[in-house]
Amino acid sequence: MRPDDQADLFLSDRFSKVATTDVLVARPVIEQLQGSYLAHPRTSKPHREMQIRAARFGEVSISTFAFGRAVDITPTGLEDAVVVTTAIKGRAGIAIDGSTFDVDIGDTIIVHAEDRPVFMYEPDTEVLKLRFHRSHLEQFFRQAYGRAPRSTLRFETAMSDPHTAARWRSLLRFLVLTLNGAGAHTRTMLELASIEQMLMLTLLNSQPHNYAAGLPGSAQNVGSTAFERASDFIRQHLASDIALADIAQAACCSPRSLARAFRDAGEAPPMQYVRKLRLENIRRELLAPAAWRKTVADVAFEWGYRHLGEFNRQYRAAFGETPSQTRDGACVLPA
Repeated sequence: MRPDDQADLFLSDRFSKVATTDVLVARPVIEQLQGSYLAHPRTSKPHREMQIRAARFGEVSISTFAFGRAVDITPTGLEDAVVVTTAIKGRAGIAIDGSTFDVDIGDTIIVHAEDRPVFMYEPDTEVLKLRFHRSHLEQFFRQAYGRAPRSTLRFETAMSDPHTAARWRSLLRFLVLTLNGAGAHTRTMLELASIEQMLMLTLLNSQPHNYAAGLPGSAQNVGSTAFERASDFIRQHLASDIALADIAQAACCSPRSLARAFRDAGEAPPMQYVRKLRLENIRRELLAPAAWRKTVADVAFEWGYRHLGEFNRQYRAAFGETPSQTRDGACVLPA
């Protein structure tokens, strides 16, 4: 997304709630909009003025935040909240369960209280946030689709599908333009309810979530999408050092969601899946004449193993024989 494409995502000055360099002045306003939080400045250098604007659509709050400094924000008051954050200036980072998501202009990230997110802002960063009541989203889902899910609603973290992201930005533009152009017009309760329902319906129909399975016209199941991305990443980097956080970032979800995606796909947990693929490739290579000039240790190292003792143990547990026995059997020439 080009920097000029998000120009119409800024709320006008008449929605300004804070314009100050004093953190103590800004804190009560921020907490009223987004709940309690902890702030950890990353530098003592002079900072810019904080700019906060906000409005409401029914039960949904829409806010833009520019902290004017390099700071990490840890929300502590996200109970019953689903927060949708879109970068509209500069870039941000969001850390969730050990994985960090880079958020460039136009990118959108969705967090829940149990994610324990940390938002990392630069001095020129500005973000637009929509805060939903999760219980209200769940109630709306039951009413719209006639289903009563047994679990808590969870969205996929990153809005990574280009069509979904474009659709969401278009809706944000409509909302911001509606607000900025409203002037002295007072919106009726019916208008507020319609806009709120449009927001919720778009989010539920477009962004993968754990209620999506079986919904006609809904986004692809979050677990299936995450598993496919993770599996592709693992196969492409199988010979390299791979950490769980790397796989989760490639799959655009948290490690917890990643584990659920692998379970739903009928596979072992992610790191066991990595081990299984590595061992299968090593066995295939040990059986191939082209690799007989290599040592077993060389083959194991080329497929990502760094500790030969651990490799031998895992190989024997998987195939019932040692790597050397596999090679010795393959090297026996028929009479």
